[in-house]
Amino acid sequence: MKNICRYIRIAGLISGVTASALLGSICAHAQRSPSVTLNFSGTYNAMTCPLVSSPDMTVTLPTLSTQSLPAAGVVAGSKVFTITMQCASGVTGARVYFESGSSTDPNTGNLDLQNVSGTTSATNVQVMLANANGSRIKVGDRSTMNIIPITSTDPMPVDFIASYYATGRATAGTVNTFVTYVVEML
Repeated sequence: MKNICRYIRIAGLISGVTASALLGSICAHAQRSPSVTLNFSGTYNAMTCPLVSSPDMTVTLPTLSTQSLPAAGVVAGSKVFTITMQCASGVTGARVYFESGSSTDPNTGNLDLQNVSGTTSATNVQVMLANANGSRIKVGDRSTMNIIPITSTDPMPVDFIASYYATGRATAGTVNTFVTYVVEML
């Protein structure tokens, strides 16, 4: 346990004096605590449903007036996009999982705009994703992403919707963002 505490103290020094003081007291307590085992289990599946469509794509949202996004919570300018996959025999379900990353707003689950050199980004605008049935996707939250029943080995197109989402009164500018995704077999 002492080695772990030394490591934590070193990390605390790098992070700052306050973190060091807090972590130091945790280490003192941890040295007196009984040993506890923490076990982890999971499944790694090397197989996935390969993509038939290009994995990298650009979805061009419609051009809108700033009047279309006058206040927080307003959604406008939707565009359907399709990801096509082809699953092997025996796969009964899959999910396109949109991963949380540097472009994800952890509060809304929407995609924040990314600055592009030489352009002026719109303000108070995010990109919201939805399943084909219109149910909102919170990027990084599997429970908001639909499970797709797989009934054949034929290519299967899966539709999604991307829309502008206002976080306040929008101002004019470009809208650029990104998200990564994987196909999970269930």
